[in-house]
Amino acid sequence: MTKIARTLLNAAAALGLTCAAAQAETINVSTWAHGAPLQEAVIATQPDLLKMIPGEIKWLPISSGPAALAGMKGGAYNIVNGVGNPPVTTAIAKGVDLKVVWAQFYDNAGLVIDGSLTPEEMAGKTFGTLQGASEDFAFNGWLDAKGLTGKVKLVGLERQAMVAAFKTKAIAGGMNSEPGMSEMVAAGGKLVATVSQMAELGYPALDVVVADAAFAKAHPEVVQGYVCAQLGAYKLMTGADKKAVFEKAGAFVGAQPEQAVKVGTNWPIWKPENELTQRGLGEPGKIADGQVAQAYFKTGQWLKQAGRLDNPPSLETIVAHIDTQFAEKALAGGCK
Repeated sequence: MTKIARTLLNAAAALGLTCAAAQAETINVSTWAHGAPLQEAVIATQPDLLKMIPGEIKWLPISSGPAALAGMKGGAYNIVNGVGNPPVTTAIAKGVDLKVVWAQFYDNAGLVIDGSLTPEEMAGKTFGTLQGASEDFAFNGWLDAKGLTGKVKLVGLERQAMVAAFKTKAIAGGMNSEPGMSEMVAAGGKLVATVSQMAELGYPALDVVVADAAFAKAHPEVVQGYVCAQLGAYKLMTGADKKAVFEKAGAFVGAQPEQAVKVGTNWPIWKPENELTQRGLGEPGKIADGQVAQAYFKTGQWLKQAGRLDNPPSLETIVAHIDTQFAEKALAGGCK
């Protein structure tokens, strides 16, 4: 082999090593196994959004927020989507090093009661609740705001079990999410308050994007790209071609096209203009005043009163786990 050939071979080998080192790593991102065509499903089915994220995403289905965040602590997930108040608050209390980077939506849920009742007539009756979930927090807050705390009996039920209990009149109603909420209405119930309306009373059931803090520090460009993709997904989900967008996303999560469009269109998605305001993550430097931090603080106090969390996190600790830098850049036009 000539000296020139050897030099070229060595150069090629070096280039190969360089390219291998530069190859995008796999990014473990959660997707909910509930068939709703939400932001992550839109991202997964839109090539232009995927291009914003420097790396190859491995989509991992989850069915539980607490389990997903516990998995994040063990390194199983780099980014987790759509986790609510109790899981995030509890994870922070238990020392999971996470960062809340984007608010996605309110839970698509509401309180359905027997059609013959008024809210004032709920006292003394039994209602179902999704015990320990964000909806449970919102429901208990609503009861408190209406002066009904301690005056109704609450039983923890799974979503479909609640529908069955309502149909057999074992309960007079309950706080359920879709599709259970609509099934209860169809069975003779009436919707008296949605999660979004409960949020106006100071008890929001929020779902956010959470990133592993160590991963976000080591790969800020990945988290930034993912937040930008979330913003892009919102625009597609509310744009002129949203029907086609939801149909594609529905195929990703195993939902029928018509159902995917109906669910996606009606989901209370967070408006980007609210992200960095008091109604969202909070203004930069004023995160403690934001709805997200306040909701986690109230959730911690509620979990303690319910005997589910001994040492809820302080507001200062909560604020330390909310990182607005990625939302700031995205909303300032910093997405590629």
